[in-house]
Amino acid sequence: MSDRAQILARVRQQLGRADDAPLATPPPPVPQLGRAEPHSEAALLQQFGERLQAVGGHLHDGRADGGRAVLERLLQQHQPAAVLHSDAPSVLALVQSLPSTPWLPSTALRSAQFAAELGITSAQGAIADTGTLVLDFGVERSRLASLLPPVHVALLPVGRLVADLGKALRALPEPLPPAVTFVTGPSRTADIELQLVVGVHGPRELHVVLVSG
Repeated sequence: MSDRAQILARVRQQLGRADDAPLATPPPPVPQLGRAEPHSEAALLQQFGERLQAVGGHLHDGRADGGRAVLERLLQQHQPAAVLHSDAPSVLALVQSLPSTPWLPSTALRSAQFAAELGITSAQGAIADTGTLVLDFGVERSRLASLLPPVHVALLPVGRLVADLGKALRALPEPLPPAVTFVTGPSRTADIELQLVVGVHGPRELHVVLVSG
C-alpha cells in the first residue's frame, strides 16, 4: 500500500467511514462577489439592522434631524467627559448644533484623545449581508475617533448601504485609499481558551445612526 493510500485509510478510519463508502455531497459553490440579487432600500436596511444586531451593534434612525436626537440620548446615557470627533461635514454639523458638549477635535493632542470616552465619525459605506461599516480614512480624519473611545457612534448615509462585499469594494475610489477599515460590530478578542472579551482592542459599543444621503 502506498503512503497516500495509508494516509487516506487512516483518515477514513478516524471518520468511521468504510473504504467503499460513497463520497460526501460537495457543499454548494460560494457565490461570487457582487452577484447578490438586487434589494430594495427597505430590504437592505432590514438586513443590515439584523446583521448589525447579531454582531452586537445598535442601529438608530436619525434621518429626521441628522442624528442629533440620537446623539443627545447617547450623550445623556454615557455622560462622557470628552467626545472625540472626526472632521466629516455631517459630524461637524452636529458639533456646531450641540455647543455644550465636551467636544475634542481630531487635531487635539494624542494624550487628550486617549482620554475620550465617546467617538463620533461618519461612514463611507456599509454592507447589508454582514452588518459591516466601511471607513475610508483618506476622506475623513476618523481613525482614532473610531478606535480609541470605548463607544463609537457612526453616521451612515442611507445611500451608501450596499448588498455585499463585492459592491462595497467596487464603490471604493481609484486609486485605492491609503487606509480602509471594515468594522463588524464592537471589538472582540478571544484567548487560547476561546473566552470572548469585548472592547480590548477597540470600542466595546458600536452605534450606527442612519442619516439622509
